[in-house]
Amino acid sequence: MRYRGPRNVARVLLFSGWLPPLGLLALSGSAAAPAAFACSAAAEHAGPSRADESGLIVSTGVTDFGKDHETVEVGIEHRFATDWCLGLGPHVGAFVTSDESFYLYAGTDKRIHLGRSWFIESGTSVGFYEKGDGKDIGGELEFRTGIAVGRRLRNGSRVSFGFFHMSNSSYYRRNPGMNSLLLRWSR
Repeated sequence: MRYRGPRNVARVLLFSGWLPPLGLLALSGSAAAPAAFACSAAAEHAGPSRADESGLIVSTGVTDFGKDHETVEVGIEHRFATDWCLGLGPHVGAFVTSDESFYLYAGTDKRIHLGRSWFIESGTSVGFYEKGDGKDIGGELEFRTGIAVGRRLRNGSRVSFGFFHMSNSSYYRRNPGMNSLLLRWSR
């Protein structure tokens, strides 16, 4: 396949192995060239590889702190080694609360390194929520976003403290949302 201008850039790079198969398939026209350049530039200047930081993350904390439905949350997440583009990659997870609600989710995340041991991680997910005896946040389809600040320890494990928000983004009529403060640990 030969280069025929910006409309063909994504296909050329995809089939030559330069782009990940997901995320950039829909790009065409003038958006493809800058995205392809950004992905290749990010790969050259990345910190530790995503494969080095994949694995299980366990978390615990408080949900809806300071409100009527304050509960304890315990969760587990798997961060995959796959790096799609710009450090974004997939994760899946679940959490349960002390009032028997649970959430099963999948999404993307990114970790940005600040020096040798500090990092910031952010992510977004979509999933299935069952309220149990807990808070009614509108429906079963819920979105979750979060940000955490953490540190890599000498033994290679990582600990972080994060804020997460879950809501249905007004997909349902009722959308009160739910916030969590979590302590997260991974090896």
